[in-house]
Amino acid sequence: MKTDLLQYNQNEITLILEELNHAISASNKWIHDLHCGLILKEELPDKFLQKNAHKLTLFGRWLYSGPHSLLASNTGVQDIEKCYRNLHKEAYKLACSHHENMDVPIKNYAAFAKHLSECREKTSAFRDALIETKGIFDSLTGLLGRQSLMMQLTREQSLVSRGLHECAIVMMDIDHFKSINDQYGHQSGDAALFSLAQSIRSSLRPYDSSFRYGGEEFLVCLPNTSKKNAFIAMDRLREKIASTPIGLPESQEVNATISMGIAMMESNIPIEESLARADAALYSAKQNGRNRVETAEPSDSNR
Repeated sequence: MKTDLLQYNQNEITLILEELNHAISASNKWIHDLHCGLILKEELPDKFLQKNAHKLTLFGRWLYSGPHSLLASNTGVQDIEKCYRNLHKEAYKLACSHHENMDVPIKNYAAFAKHLSECREKTSAFRDALIETKGIFDSLTGLLGRQSLMMQLTREQSLVSRGLHECAIVMMDIDHFKSINDQYGHQSGDAALFSLAQSIRSSLRPYDSSFRYGGEEFLVCLPNTSKKNAFIAMDRLREKIASTPIGLPESQEVNATISMGIAMMESNIPIEESLARADAALYSAKQNGRNRVETAEPSDSNR
């Protein structure tokens, strides 16, 4: 489930979590109102007697018409949707019995309670996954941190090994970053890191992944990308960064460049070796003048 959530950035995860918390609160109020009607013999609002009521609640609106297309890809949300739909089917039966002044059948309430317990369990598990995913983002740049790197690369390595697609790994390093810290201060250095991280992320496709690898180093994973296309895309990004001034505190600006090394994932070598080859290509870019992209040759086993 958590792997499915890596397609979203930190702000999107935060928004999804906030929306879910509001939806859970509204759902608890809905459950309270239903129980009050059934137990205290109070009249139930019409919303309980509509067959499509599950789509009209705040929780239902979050689930079915929220701004994020989670149902298409996230197994956790699919599990919630199934439980939630069954919960409302049983709630509708209870409401109809109550409306007709009939005693609520015990078997119907037992079925409702069962689906309520399942729905709460599934929702809680998804909420926990959101919180855990939110925690793996780098707090300064908003990119994914290193703790999620191997999880993502392992999934891509599996697809490469099965011959389903190619995948490029790009190691990046800001040129002469120390001079920015020395000249403008560490607060400005942090602002530069954040700005460059946003430039990197905004230049990628929705299914690409970007990570803060450490210090002023970033790593990008480009699924379904050939070596040639990876070079074209990264060289375009390099030019964009070099030509765009970075805004710093106190209305200052600085220009920065970035060096990159590209290595292709290979089915017969460990991920760590692919990372080392991307790092070696990055070192070559530094040695050859910086502000450039270098690509690693295939490993000996693939030549």
